[in-house]
This record gives sequence, C-alpha cells and structure tokens, in this order.
Amino acid sequence: MNKPSTTHPSLSRRALAGLAGLAVAALCASAAPALAQSGDLAARLTAAVPPGTRLVVAEQSDQASIPWTLSNASVGVPYEITFANFNGGPAVLEAVIAGGADIGYIGEAPLPIAVASGVDSVVAVALFANPGSPGNYFLVAQPNSGIGKVEDLRGRTVAYPPGTGRHMVLSGILHQRGLDLASTVKGVQLAGSEVAPTFSSRGVDAAIVLGQQYFRLGKPPVLADGRGHNWGLNALVVRKSLLDDPRKSAAVADYLRRAVALYNWQGAKPDEWIKASYVQKQGLTFEQGKFLYETEGQGAFYPIDERSLTVFQEIADGLRVTGALKREVLIAPFVTSRFNDIVTAQNQADGVVPRPLVQPGPTTASK
Repeated sequence: MNKPSTTHPSLSRRALAGLAGLAVAALCASAAPALAQSGDLAARLTAAVPPGTRLVVAEQSDQASIPWTLSNASVGVPYEITFANFNGGPAVLEAVIAGGADIGYIGEAPLPIAVASGVDSVVAVALFANPGSPGNYFLVAQPNSGIGKVEDLRGRTVAYPPGTGRHMVLSGILHQRGLDLASTVKGVQLAGSEVAPTFSSRGVDAAIVLGQQYFRLGKPPVLADGRGHNWGLNALVVRKSLLDDPRKSAAVADYLRRAVALYNWQGAKPDEWIKASYVQKQGLTFEQGKFLYETEGQGAFYPIDERSLTVFQEIADGLRVTGALKREVLIAPFVTSRFNDIVTAQNQADGVVPRPLVQPGPTTASK
C-alpha cells in the first residue's frame, strides 16, 4: 500500500580506534546476511515481514515517494507504508527520534551534529553517496552588490539553515578562505524554506541555496558550489530500539532492498526521474532539471564498511574543524553494517558498481 503524504582532515587516533567498533555497532546482526546468501532475496525479505506491519518513512522533497511507484519498487510490498515529507534533515531526525517515523532520509551533516548535541538513540542502517558532486548547493550573492568572490563576504550577512548539509558546505567554503560564521561573516540562521525568500527580498547579502531555488531566484551570481565540501553522502536512519523489534526490523530490511532498487532506477531512467521530480514536483523546466541532474550526478548505495565509515568520520571531523560542530564525535557507534549484504545484492542485481569513495579538490563556480 503506497500512501505518499504528509574538506576534511585525516581521521584522528580516536576515530581510527573506533573502526574496530564497527562490528559492535552492527546491532543484532542476524537475519539479513543469511537471507542475502540464499534463494530469491526479494521474495525471502518480503515473506519475512509479519502481516499487519506498518512503516512510516520520513523523506525530503518526495525523494523516495516519487520513484517508489515509477520504479515498480512498490510491487508486492508486504506492509502498509506511509511517506511523510519534512523540511530538512534535522526535522527528519526529530521525527525518527520521537517515534513519528520508523526510518528517515538525511544528509551527511545532521547525524554528526545531532550526536554532538547529545543524541544517542539513532543509527544509520544504510548509506548512499555521490563522491565529487557539488550536491546542487550554491553560495549566491546579491546581483550588483559588489560581492564577486567568497572573500568579499567578510562583514556581510549570509543566510543558511543550521544543522544541515548546506550549513556544512557553507562552513567549509568559508573556512577554506580564512573566514567563518562566528566572527568574520555574519551568519543568519533560517529554516530551509526561508533562506531563498529572505535572499529574494534582499534581506541578506548572500545565501547558500539549493538547485531549484537557484533558478527561481533568477540565477544570481554564484560564488562557489559544494564541490570538494560535499560527499553527497546520505543516510537512512532508524531508532536503535527499532532493530530489537522483529516486525519492524524485517520491514526495514525489505524496505532497504527496495530503496536501493528505486535509487538505481533513477540512474537508469534519468529522463523519467527529471520529469517526475524536477519538472512535475519542483516546477522547473526539463532543461533546468537536466542541468541540475547532470551537475549533481548519480551516486549509489555503499556497504557500511571501513572505507565508508572512514569517510563519515572525516565528515564529522571536518564539521568540527570548520566550526559547525562544537565538539568531536565518534561516528562508529551510530552506524550498523547489519544490512550490507542486502545493499550489495541489489546493486549486483541492477548492474550497479559504486565509484570509489574519493573526493576531488574544491572548486569555485561561475554561472
């Protein structure tokens, strides 16, 4: 039942020591690997879900609910599923923590930021990444403002949504130029949906905006994009306690296989995805959507292994260096490799080979 609704420094010694804890972080590792090694994975995962199970998926910008049906990932789903849209990763995390959602999609910054604030009840069960992507994050300035480069932002106001990927990218861009949001640049914290309107009304000198907002704002001057500051890493997170519930855990395992399949479908059917998402949902032209899709590129789901954990820890360490985090965090206790075999098996079934997790150097952009 489908109801759409409602860069980075090297690892510290502490972080390297945390790699040894990956196996411990694989909470209740049991059924998923065995399922992936025998028989029809899809059928066995579906059959393992008890009747009457319900699953609430928290998403952003209909990122999962749109391809859920188009990709046929919804065929034969053994539970009642509801998709709930939220504005930004922090809101998704709040819903998961509070029990309003069972599983949620967030970017690479919200989990380390939440952990640094004391949250310890969530765990990432899957990661997908798009190394080298600018993430369609654009640092833009007011036209005819005399701001022609990032360094010109000294003493100026810049709007951003705190605790998000945009916060992380902005912090990285500024840090690279010897600036920061604490003293040299006047950061203006706003909800994600308020950043573009505030910039449009000339309430700030600059803003970090998303791709669709960039076009709606009339393509203002771009000072820099997210390349080199953004891994395009996203996490699917659940409450740790949910993995102790056999009913919910079985539903999550089944959903993760379908999530990998629908994400791989986007890469195989880009025109269909552009029309459904960028055009029909976001109101852009096909040409604008194609530009954003090709600029961002297509990522893949990765197993939660030593390399992906290293990258995630580097992200957390980078957030600390750039000032987005107030203390160091160790990310290993907040991920689990329990479902790795499901991710690997579905990628193989779809003929998808994830690119190496390697980050190119940052660049400036001019559009």
